[in-house]
Amino acid sequence: MTFASFADFEAHLDSLGLFSIQLGLSRMHEALGLLGLEHPRAVVVHVVGTNGKGSTSGFLEALARAHGLRTGLYISPHLVGVRERIRVCGRMLPEERWTEAANEVMAACSDVGLTYFELLTVMALSIFAHEGLDLVVLEAGLGGTHDATCAVAADLAVMTPVGMDHEHILGPTLADIARDKSGALGRCPAVTGAQSSDVQEIFRRAAAGQALLKLEDCRVEGGFSIPADPAPMLLTPALLPDHPPYQLENVGLALLAWSHLARLRGWQFDAALCTQVLGRTRFSGRFCRHGRILVDGAHNPMGLEALCDALAGAGAHFDRLVFQSMRDKTLDPAILKRLQSLVDEVVIPRLGLERACDPLELASRFGSKARVAADLAEALAANGTILLCGSLYLAGAYYELYPEHLEL
Repeated sequence: MTFASFADFEAHLDSLGLFSIQLGLSRMHEALGLLGLEHPRAVVVHVVGTNGKGSTSGFLEALARAHGLRTGLYISPHLVGVRERIRVCGRMLPEERWTEAANEVMAACSDVGLTYFELLTVMALSIFAHEGLDLVVLEAGLGGTHDATCAVAADLAVMTPVGMDHEHILGPTLADIARDKSGALGRCPAVTGAQSSDVQEIFRRAAAGQALLKLEDCRVEGGFSIPADPAPMLLTPALLPDHPPYQLENVGLALLAWSHLARLRGWQFDAALCTQVLGRTRFSGRFCRHGRILVDGAHNPMGLEALCDALAGAGAHFDRLVFQSMRDKTLDPAILKRLQSLVDEVVIPRLGLERACDPLELASRFGSKARVAADLAEALAANGTILLCGSLYLAGAYYELYPEHLEL
């Protein structure tokens, strides 16, 4: 199969199904073997967890790039266009490079049967192999044991906080989810963010004697003291004035990972440069204010709780909540009640995704003051302030309407 254009490739990718999931790494191992990509020459960091994966990956890549390294970043999902998922030295690649990479992969792997996410992962690794990079950051898509990004050897695993999400695939309990994600451990050193005691114990056992550094061990009054040469770096909210409180944990985890890599590889750790970079690094769809609208991709209990904490702590109140969610997400009534307490009214738009919740059923969970809108444009068509949250796909729909607000 050969693609004559990027549009041809996108059509093929769409035909694979954005939400198609086939567990197992056999297809990835076969594809990587056919392309000689099993052992990347760059240092590889694998970022796994439930919340904060995208932000932690982005912060870590920005830190490395600011210190002079050539970097590759692979993230998911995208908000508007699939090209957001693969970046080299902080930049998206042109459509022609994507088409070239897709043709290279398909020439060797057309019979492998790669899924949507697997194809993109192999393409990312192929692109990174051609670029002569120093560091590659791979964000897991789902879990850790069977995730496509786990098919390559890693030099460091980064475990963001683990909470309830994707229970229909990973298992019904927090322990089930943690055990699946722990499949990324035991093959290299790891750093981990705040975890419940049960999750931490699962990770300790899975580490199998490899170093397991905990961000919680760096906690001091008011923030974190990150080990670095020649002196520890004190990370406090004052260093991140434009970020919501929950980003402090993600920044701390990225800094701890960078500190470990710098010591291991002899790379520079400049605390002043770190402060400068972290303060200016932002991610679309993560607590982004666009005039009267606040957009946040919080989409599971842990993320929505963190968002509510941040808004309540700031005394925020909005005229309208625009909310949507995927059907497979757990929506705790207590969290919906907290969200409703922050707004005057709730509007549920139709999203145009098969996986999205039925708007009428979702509106009923909020009670009589919630109503349905025909689409997102109608839901946003009002004066006053708006809180938009519940799904990264909802955030993506917002940026499709207002591409000028998307930071790339």
